[in-house]
Amino acid sequence: MNERLRAFLAARQANYEAIVHAGAVTAQEQAAAVHTPGMQMAKVLIVKERDGFVMVVVPAASQVDLDRLKGLIGHGDVRLATVEEARDVVPDCTPGAIPPFGALYGLRTFIDQRLLGVPDVTVPAGDLSSAIRLRSAEFRRLVEGQVGDFAVPEALVRRGGVMRARVRRERPPAGAARRRRR
Repeated sequence: MNERLRAFLAARQANYEAIVHAGAVTAQEQAAAVHTPGMQMAKVLIVKERDGFVMVVVPAASQVDLDRLKGLIGHGDVRLATVEEARDVVPDCTPGAIPPFGALYGLRTFIDQRLLGVPDVTVPAGDLSSAIRLRSAEFRRLVEGQVGDFAVPEALVRRGGVMRARVRRERPPAGAARRRRR
């Protein structure tokens, strides 16, 4: 676990479970490694906006809708930070394993509302082989961020766009007469 994170949690008398695992790179792989559903594992991204950088926290099984996030931030264009930019902003964390506490790095934090509706949230702890699990109320207390609706579940994302749900047409019951269109 990252030492800065350990000190942050101790200073706030946080109640959490530390988890050490074999290691994983992506947020979804980390969720699998700690036996946590993707909607309960936090994925942390650094986003560049007009005034600098912000931290964005979404479920691992989702992607950020930058247009919605831009509306929440309220000004200027936004884009994902490059790996190099993220390393400069959060120098003591491995990319892909940033803890979701923007206060650690002086960053405004934006949390997708889906993470607040689950009983437990598991978050990266600064490296690719450790995480911490918190009760939802404890996560809310520690994260200190602005809540919004800007994540799109990965199941709906396809090649950069959102797939439209198929309209399911009900079939008439067997033996029912069908109307003919003229």
